[in-house]
Amino acid sequence: MKSWFKSNKRKLLPFVAVFLLAGALITYYLYTSPFQGTSLTGGQGDHASSSTLSTTRNIPVEKDNPFDHKNKLNEVHVVNYIHWMSHQKVKAENKWTHYEMTPERIDWLLEKVQEADYKHEEVYVEILTKWQKGDFATAHLDHNRVWSLLNGTVGKATGVMTEEEEKEYLENPNIKFK
Repeated sequence: MKSWFKSNKRKLLPFVAVFLLAGALITYYLYTSPFQGTSLTGGQGDHASSSTLSTTRNIPVEKDNPFDHKNKLNEVHVVNYIHWMSHQKVKAENKWTHYEMTPERIDWLLEKVQEADYKHEEVYVEILTKWQKGDFATAHLDHNRVWSLLNGTVGKATGVMTEEEEKEYLENPNIKFK
């Protein structure tokens, strides 16, 4: 066994490195994911389930929270929520996650951003204030600003959907408008 390891360690090292990196990324995602505590089967609530992403601690959901966010709201959550809500308004070749954009979500997120101290707070307040007023003319630019903050490389928005396209998208979020 020892001689096998000596002769193959150069081949084995890249696999070990990739495995460790993948484990670190998965751990990071699980601890920063806005989906922590939600069931993989779509159920919500405080009951324990073997298919939850959260750790064993029970963190209550704020009553007025339209995202069912269970953790302290950090900047990654804020930028993701804005990004995912923008998908309702923009044309992009790829969109992986979607939150329906509602006045309650916009108001709640704007309030939370204004209460906290985030590095890109001005960007978030500017975007959410426009959206609060019903101004979505530059939603594609708003999307691309937060997408850039997330170091996006795929799915750059190319324009704003028409009302008809938006209705169609809400009925079928897998549809693509380029």
